[in-house]
Amino acid sequence: MKAARGGMWMAAMSFGLRPISMILAVILARLLAPADFGVLALAMIVFNMVNYFTDLGMRPTVVQTKEDINKVAHFAFVIVMTASIAFTLVIILLAQPLATLLGGSGELVDVIRWMSVYVVIDGLWIIPEALLRRDLRFKQLSLAHIPGELASSLIAIPLAIAGFGVWSLVIGTLAGKFLQVIVVWIFYRPWIWLRPQKWDREIVRGMFRFGLPSMGSGLTKFFQNQLDTFIVGRQLGEAAVGLYNKAFTLTTRLTDMLTTSIFGNVLFPSYARMQDDKPRMARAYLKSTNMVFLIIVPVSVGLAITAPLLVPVLLGPRWIPMIPVWQIFSLYGLTRPISTNAAPVFSASGQPRRNMTASFVLIAVMVPLILLLIGPYGITGAALAVSIANVVAMGFNIFQVNQILPGTAAKSVLQSVPFMIAGGIMALGVLLIQQPLIKLAGG
Repeated sequence: MKAARGGMWMAAMSFGLRPISMILAVILARLLAPADFGVLALAMIVFNMVNYFTDLGMRPTVVQTKEDINKVAHFAFVIVMTASIAFTLVIILLAQPLATLLGGSGELVDVIRWMSVYVVIDGLWIIPEALLRRDLRFKQLSLAHIPGELASSLIAIPLAIAGFGVWSLVIGTLAGKFLQVIVVWIFYRPWIWLRPQKWDREIVRGMFRFGLPSMGSGLTKFFQNQLDTFIVGRQLGEAAVGLYNKAFTLTTRLTDMLTTSIFGNVLFPSYARMQDDKPRMARAYLKSTNMVFLIIVPVSVGLAITAPLLVPVLLGPRWIPMIPVWQIFSLYGLTRPISTNAAPVFSASGQPRRNMTASFVLIAVMVPLILLLIGPYGITGAALAVSIANVVAMGFNIFQVNQILPGTAAKSVLQSVPFMIAGGIMALGVLLIQQPLIKLAGG
């Protein structure tokens, strides 16, 4: 029941924030050039990768541990902050070669250096956020995201109007993340991670035994999520990255918010409590997948069908080249409910290496396809390669989950069929009434 309420809170927050964040994103897109978003997207490749190293698997360790939580929280915080500070210094020193590797301009060097503080800020967030998840306090976890989500855009917009360009995005991103840290620290008190504890080598060894495979799984997931952006940047430049990344963000953000919020934040700790009751876990897995399909299918299909109208009207003419990418990524969202729901099942079952295996499969399909398609088809080819690879990975994840929860493979596929049929009917209806409505409205 608590998990169900948590899922409702996460879904409600995702839907509540989505219209507001969408409006703010549209305003920023009209104020800034695609290249500005491309520079930030390339910089975030560095910080998203480093955050997996600084995490060292401590987030899932805190959620899953059966040891004294006071000791685990403190040890995890010390480990994470030590790694965060060390990697921040490394990034500052290596900003120039990192920018060269990413194929960015001289401005990217300065952005990477100033954004390095993001690593330390994220380190302050990891442990209290994990403790909220462990205690199934999803209401507070949902509310903690709101100030940072809104502040990053609300701060960036006036700076963009004032002509700060990409720096409006940098300042907004840092300010929003710092505000998230403040809120999550307020929600989780007392601050047990700050209480000194006598160092216990056995507990720390156990934390790393669980955490490092989880970190490895996270790193492979990072590569599957960021390699395409890296290749686009190297092959096509910052402006192309801006178009590609903005298409992905605007079409898949709701999908990822829902799947990450419900599957990652809610179901992982819930599955962890059911790890010895496989039939119960199987029922929860199928019900949660079904619930997200109900939401995702109409959103994904709707975005794909209306893209030729939405993009020029909302974002302006300079964003028109991303329309086919927008459509492909909209439909890519249909793979997320099944694929993303597999990760917490693997972690909660004590088999995080399965996440890594799934990521390797996806990368092995995606990279050759991108290199094959990006030359003749540009960012559209890259988006198509990513989507095909995710369909293959979805099938592999269904197979892996079925090994842990027998019987779920056939049920997962069968329960998705009605939603796909309904989505197809909806798409046909929109196509049939679209032109008459446009003519009725006078064009």
